[in-house]
Amino acid sequence: MAIIEIHSQWFALRSPSLKDAGTAPYAVNAKGHLAWPKGRHSLWLGQRITVPATVQGYGVAGLTLRLDLTWWADQATVYVNGQAVHEGDLFDHSVSLCLGEAVTPGQTWEVVLHLVSPGHDDGALARSRLRFESPTGIDPDFVATELDILEIFSETLNPQPLEPLLKEVLESQGQRAILDPLLAEIHDRMQAIATPLRDFTMHLCGHAHLDLAWLWPIAETWQVAQATFASVLQLKERYPELTFTHSTPALYAYLQTHAPQLFGQIQEAVAAGWWDVAAGLWVEPELNLIDGESIARQILYGQQYVQQVFGDISPIAWLPDTFGFPERLPSFLAQGGIRYFVTQKLRWNDTTRFAHGWFVWQDVAGAQVNALMSAPIGEGIDAVKMAAYAQEWWQQTGSRRSLWLPGVGDHGGGPTAEMLERVRRWQHLGGIGPQWQWTTVRQYLEQLTQETPPTTHWQGELYLEFHRGCYTSHGDQKAAHDRAQRQLQAAERWCVLAAITTSFSYPREELKTGWQQLLFNQFHDILPGSSIPEVYGEVNPTWQELLTTAERLLDAAQTALCESINYGEPPVAGAIPVVIFNSGVGDRAGVVHMNLAQLPEEVPSWRVYCPRGDYDLPAQLNAPQGCLTFCTPEVPGMGYTLLWLCPESRPDTLPTPPLGYVLENNYLHVEIDPVTGEITNLYDKLNHRPCLSDRGNQLQFFRDQGQYWDAWNIDPNYGQHRLPGAILEAIEWVTWHQLEQRLRVRWRFQSSQIQQEYVLQYHTPWLRIDTVIDWQEEHVLLKAAFPLAISAAQITCETPGGVTVRPTLPNPHLSAHEQAKWEVPFLTWVDLSTPEYGVSLFSECKHGLDAQANQLRLTLLRSPTWPDANSDCRQHRFSYGVFPHSGSWQAAGVPQQAARFNQPLRMAIAPANSSGTLPSHAQLLHWPDSRIQCLALKQAEDGQGWQLRVTEVAGEGGSLELHSAIIPWQIKAPQTLLETPTGDANVVNLRPWQIQTFRLHP
Repeated sequence: MAIIEIHSQWFALRSPSLKDAGTAPYAVNAKGHLAWPKGRHSLWLGQRITVPATVQGYGVAGLTLRLDLTWWADQATVYVNGQAVHEGDLFDHSVSLCLGEAVTPGQTWEVVLHLVSPGHDDGALARSRLRFESPTGIDPDFVATELDILEIFSETLNPQPLEPLLKEVLESQGQRAILDPLLAEIHDRMQAIATPLRDFTMHLCGHAHLDLAWLWPIAETWQVAQATFASVLQLKERYPELTFTHSTPALYAYLQTHAPQLFGQIQEAVAAGWWDVAAGLWVEPELNLIDGESIARQILYGQQYVQQVFGDISPIAWLPDTFGFPERLPSFLAQGGIRYFVTQKLRWNDTTRFAHGWFVWQDVAGAQVNALMSAPIGEGIDAVKMAAYAQEWWQQTGSRRSLWLPGVGDHGGGPTAEMLERVRRWQHLGGIGPQWQWTTVRQYLEQLTQETPPTTHWQGELYLEFHRGCYTSHGDQKAAHDRAQRQLQAAERWCVLAAITTSFSYPREELKTGWQQLLFNQFHDILPGSSIPEVYGEVNPTWQELLTTAERLLDAAQTALCESINYGEPPVAGAIPVVIFNSGVGDRAGVVHMNLAQLPEEVPSWRVYCPRGDYDLPAQLNAPQGCLTFCTPEVPGMGYTLLWLCPESRPDTLPTPPLGYVLENNYLHVEIDPVTGEITNLYDKLNHRPCLSDRGNQLQFFRDQGQYWDAWNIDPNYGQHRLPGAILEAIEWVTWHQLEQRLRVRWRFQSSQIQQEYVLQYHTPWLRIDTVIDWQEEHVLLKAAFPLAISAAQITCETPGGVTVRPTLPNPHLSAHEQAKWEVPFLTWVDLSTPEYGVSLFSECKHGLDAQANQLRLTLLRSPTWPDANSDCRQHRFSYGVFPHSGSWQAAGVPQQAARFNQPLRMAIAPANSSGTLPSHAQLLHWPDSRIQCLALKQAEDGQGWQLRVTEVAGEGGSLELHSAIIPWQIKAPQTLLETPTGDANVVNLRPWQIQTFRLHP
């Protein structure tokens, strides 16, 4: 081939001039790279390029000369004869520059490179070469590429007729006069040999993967998007054959507001059919760590927007870079009008190769989507690589119709003129191999479905064997997200109930704006904790704004209800009415804390009176902690009850804690080791059995480093690098009385302080562990281990929209893919059970764990240093709990108990009046079947009635029968996620695991 390697001929420059070059070429390292230190350091390189008369005997006069460069640099600028001709970065990391179209021997160019190393990694100039090609005809490089393609298909083609000609090529000694006719003849013979390859079609569609945030701030994303889309529109004018696809309604919505002229051009391109909107979700989100309702809203608001501005919903869920996919996703996609699911991320697996390229993905409820494991994104036009993919695709699927997605990605960019010229040149010269054809992704998927419908079925999650650290990294983001997600859903629910029963005005736009901000923050490089600190500087204020808005709306709705209640006469003078709200589906009692600052200072103590039954409730004044603690009666699910705080003249005295460290209620007996602070005994009093096989809540520390993708990946061998444990510094009682026992333990680990409070409350079947950690470590992994007195081969994890059953490890009898699940995600609970007995862990905002046959181990914190050097070095507050139970997780109602753990009862001091009409105790929405969980209660998008979304969580089916003494609910029709009728006449019975939306009218 007419190629000259020039990698060893670069000189370091002291200034942007070859006059300041060093005396010796820059050293090439063992990897063949020209490397320099990380930390955004500059490197100037230069050399003078001169056209030789021949390359390996082949005359190059009249040929086109290209300079091929590949770098690993945060910034790259290429200067030719003093003029900047190209700029790139970590993602736009290669270029093929045309130095001259018809060169002459002796012609020269001065080339200077300015390279800036990444902040996290050493920089490198990885490749540099000169390549000569014929502008109009066959050349050595072109024929060499064709021979490589022929080799790829050698099992089905016979290359023997080429052997005499190839021998002549070797004997030609590169003489152009002899070689060019031989190359033309070889090309013609290959055309005949490779005729079967013309039955293959490689569909091309330009793409520009654009992370909304990652190694750049969100504000930069908007600029990059405008530049990328403007570039695509300009290229279309020069290359009418170009097609393009892009996702992310959130991005289009921004452009619609801030770049209306550009957006109008995009609308015209979509209408013309060459610009494909593969935008079934609001953003390309993290999907393992968000709940089912968030997935529903990603689809609802994404499809609603696409319908409004482009005229039709998208049939495609475009998720090329999301870090794994929950097994209930097909139900959500199918109900959102999405027929195709596209990703390429499982190509990143670190243990096994995902075997399917085109398959039906089906979930346990029977929902199906056609799934495409696409070619890699961010690729250029490389005929050999494309042919290899076409052959792999054919062997995998039986289809001769494949799809290639050329375009610079991650930081935008998209297809380039160079890529489009390569396509034209290959087509013009009749290169052998699959026929290249520009098309849209939607057209490709529809044609593929019609000609080669998928026959392979996959049921279960699409677990990515990589990026397992993303369940834990940047724990502050997970905590903020989970609290905002719960609070927003509760606010929406109570706004509906208040709007129906009072004069409260439903805050439709505020709720939608809040949801769209939540959905944006779920982007797959924000919520996983894999972005630079500047991104979190932008995101953190939005978390606070979301929480503030949700809390304000929730308070307003519940205040409207309080003001509409008829309280009757107070039981005693000075009594204060208090309303307890239950956001959950089932009735429940609970322990609540009233801040004494909310009560008159002159009253020394209080008793709590329940008018419904005429009795006093257990209560305890705890002046040192500044609260009045009491136990509520059963509060109706999605309802409320009225209590009265009655002044007492004699102050309460707190009981004296015991000498030992034992917590006990009617469910559990818990003993804490005074030396280690760990649980030495967790005894289930109802079932008369110990739950632990060893000390529980063992805080275990591991060295976790050496992974290039630092924030993303846990060291697979972290278990071999156990660190010395934390040192106990103090243990003391905070509260000890009938209603709540709270024991505080403080440890020190290296530079970090850890405080935990073991909390056991009255009539509560779980032990809660409230945690505050000032974490100041680097590359340390922290887990909380619970060795259990039972053994099981599987665990059950709550995942979005349902559950996922996973194996306990190690187990050499499992497939390699199952063994790769050594760290897995879950939402709020995980359970290890036998048919007779089990133990669950509940979590407020921790989502990673590993499981052995007799141990559950929760991942609490990590401490990566890239791309955020201080990602987890901060204070963390979170809670987790232990729930022993008899029987299976279904029989024990684990989902319902976990919901109670994370949705405490709310309390509001009510205005003392009797002008309202609502009763003092009411259930506003209820159904008796506890297997049916509420995902959402919201106003319909068209403003006509209300939408209730539920799911059956036990795998047994259930019946939805709505009851309320206040609101005469009527189910009008089952709906899709897009709030259109399903045509299903059965509106009350849910199949096992079914997710269903109903339009309601009160």
